[in-house]
Amino acid sequence: MKFVLGGGSPMNLFQLNLFVNTIHSGSMKVAADNFYISQSALSQNIKKLESELGCTLIDRTHSPLKPTLYGKIVLDRAERILFLANEIEEEIARRKRIDARTIRVGSFYPTLANSEMAYVANAHPDLNFKVTIDDESAVLSGLIKGLYDFVFLSKSRSVPGFDSFELTREQLFVSLPNKPPFSDKDSIECNEITHLKVTVPTDLDGVSPWYYEFLDEIGMNWENVRESSSEEYFASMVDPNVIHFRSSLMTAPLTMLSEKRHLPIVEPEIWRSILVMYPTVKTDDLEPILKTLKRGVQAASAISVIPKLLQFSASSNLTIEESAKKNDE
Repeated sequence: MKFVLGGGSPMNLFQLNLFVNTIHSGSMKVAADNFYISQSALSQNIKKLESELGCTLIDRTHSPLKPTLYGKIVLDRAERILFLANEIEEEIARRKRIDARTIRVGSFYPTLANSEMAYVANAHPDLNFKVTIDDESAVLSGLIKGLYDFVFLSKSRSVPGFDSFELTREQLFVSLPNKPPFSDKDSIECNEITHLKVTVPTDLDGVSPWYYEFLDEIGMNWENVRESSSEEYFASMVDPNVIHFRSSLMTAPLTMLSEKRHLPIVEPEIWRSILVMYPTVKTDDLEPILKTLKRGVQAASAISVIPKLLQFSASSNLTIEESAKKNDE
């Protein structure tokens, strides 16, 4: 690395290092041996440094060698420069080690990051996991571009060079007041939904599009749909009279379970696949992680997710972030 002085002459770290080592050892011979160069080569480099600075740095009349007044100034700054240069090298090396051990994951669904990926991170403490939340098309595009090691999707895609498997199936439920006519039901049919006043989140990553697609398919009377932000949606869950959708991978607090009925939607049963997609060339490297994912996924149950969220959501080796595009929005 070279530094350009005010006069335009270059000064490099090697010259500074030779000078510092010479002063610390008090001998050009010892310093030359430390760098595996000849004493003549060391002397020429220091003379070049002195020429570039326009001053004498070493009092050669003393043994051991001593810095001149100018040499003391250079010595003080050079030691700091070399320390910072060493810090740069160490930090870059550390960052490279971390990046080499970081598994990059794309997910269209925050719930998967906070539950399944937290479980995986806890099971593989020697690895770092970085999960980016984005819409499905962006997640798939990032996988193909090599930005992710694997991704979560809800629709199967056939892309040469990539493989996928169904991790689990997510079933759609309706949370209803725990009173007649719902208190004696074990499920609810699609055609019954159209007569209910349902609260739907407009901006809930991973599920809002699914909810709207379902309402379109069943011919929902949109006058019965109350649209809300995700914050309002979750806040309304504590109201025992509000009817809202939830899925088997999303859950409400346990304190609410006695106040509402959570009925699966049937005839037909409404569910979607949660898929994991990855490059086939990484199959062997990812095998332990994918096995952990398969082992960690539990049957569709609201209650089953809660312990996992509580136990693993604070994993120190897991980072969850929204894409830059979503942050801009």
